[in-house]
Amino acid sequence: MDPNTKPFQRPFFLGIGGSGMSSLAFLLLSKGLKVGGYDGKHSATVEKLVEAGATVLHKSDTLNVNDYDLAVYSSAIRLDSHPLVKKFREQGIPLAHRSEVLHRVMSEKKQISVAGSHGKTTTTAMTAFLLERCGMSPSVMVGGEVAFLNGKGGAWGKGEWGVFESDESDGTFNNHSAEIRILTNVDEDHLDYYQTRENLLTAFARYMERASGRLILNLDDIGIVDSLALIGDHSKILGFSKAEKNDSFETTAKRSDFDKGASRKSGDGSVNVAYYSIDSGILSFRFQEKEYSFSLKYPGEHYLKNALAAILACYEAGASLSELVAKIPEYSGVSRRLEYMGSKNGIEVYDDYGHHPTEIKAVIQSMEGLKKDGRAVILFQPHRYTRTQNLYKEFAESLDTGETVYLLPIYSAGEDPIDGVKTELIADAMKVSPKILSKEIGEGVALLKNSLKPGDKFVTLGAGNVRDWGIAFLNE
Repeated sequence: MDPNTKPFQRPFFLGIGGSGMSSLAFLLLSKGLKVGGYDGKHSATVEKLVEAGATVLHKSDTLNVNDYDLAVYSSAIRLDSHPLVKKFREQGIPLAHRSEVLHRVMSEKKQISVAGSHGKTTTTAMTAFLLERCGMSPSVMVGGEVAFLNGKGGAWGKGEWGVFESDESDGTFNNHSAEIRILTNVDEDHLDYYQTRENLLTAFARYMERASGRLILNLDDIGIVDSLALIGDHSKILGFSKAEKNDSFETTAKRSDFDKGASRKSGDGSVNVAYYSIDSGILSFRFQEKEYSFSLKYPGEHYLKNALAAILACYEAGASLSELVAKIPEYSGVSRRLEYMGSKNGIEVYDDYGHHPTEIKAVIQSMEGLKKDGRAVILFQPHRYTRTQNLYKEFAESLDTGETVYLLPIYSAGEDPIDGVKTELIADAMKVSPKILSKEIGEGVALLKNSLKPGDKFVTLGAGNVRDWGIAFLNE
């Protein structure tokens, strides 16, 4: 879609119930647009969209394409074969990728984008939450259901800033013009698209180079450091890095060559690196000769680091640092990010979207922090054949950090099967052989019911439909 084309008022979403698509639909609805969409599934998200004013069709033959002036699709839509795409093209109605629509709409605001292999959704939600609590009424697009948005993933605010999650999976995160850019980490994911780590690093380097304002970076992440090696100008960096033991946040501590360069003061005298430490669930950091501390409702260092990135970005957007630190403990979370689903017979059930080895390690670490007398029990569902093929050894290594692990067959996410690529690849590479459940939820839940004990913390983990096993267990 050419950004110079006439404005649209009546967008139609192909697959409106998906996480990214529904959030964008909520954003446009709250902006006052007439929104329609098609989705083959009836879901709670679709019901919320209808309540918000969207027209949602569940049968494609009921669509009158002339009721709409734009068709919005995601990377999951096959343009060459989707029947609704053909209908729109026949009537000369333009099609646009959801990222194009998001970037076009957000260009009406000053922008904060959040990118990274992991933690994008949580960090975006935290950033938007802080701006909202500081009275700055941001426009928001998050790839998940956010508590402070009443379970929606998008909203159009009255303030000057827009905050959105920027997706690297298909390269579209390099097509916007956000001034402030957060980068949480760079890991080897989506290699089905990038093919090589070098291509991936180059893409993230471009993301950073295109910033016109500050870059908020986790300088302890090796992928970010490797991407920065491809960039000559580091003057826009506002990074955070873990203080070495016993250095009391002193910036003279021994650092990597890059970190020493990034620690230089900028022209206005501000320090470009905030050094932090974490102790007993409290993150303390030093910035501009002052020390601050905060904690969260959620266990795990990755949540604290995401929160620090959000605080620094909102500070750059004009919020008070003291107010930001005071407000962040009130953050109430995103659906499917270590979400507490309920308890039964003394067994607490959680759900998390984590589907990459690094995310799995972080979730297991958090679950270990939550448990007391019982076990942390993991049910992991691999997501995509290509990802399993590329990372099965890394999955095995991450899952080996867990105490009790169950596995499910691979969730295809629309991919065609690959010969020899099965969940057994992961299981065979693990030091302790896990149990592999069948695709039949009832059968799996019966096994779990007999093995879980009071005091256990049970988490369903993955980007597919693994959550359904947790729901079925609670409803059994």
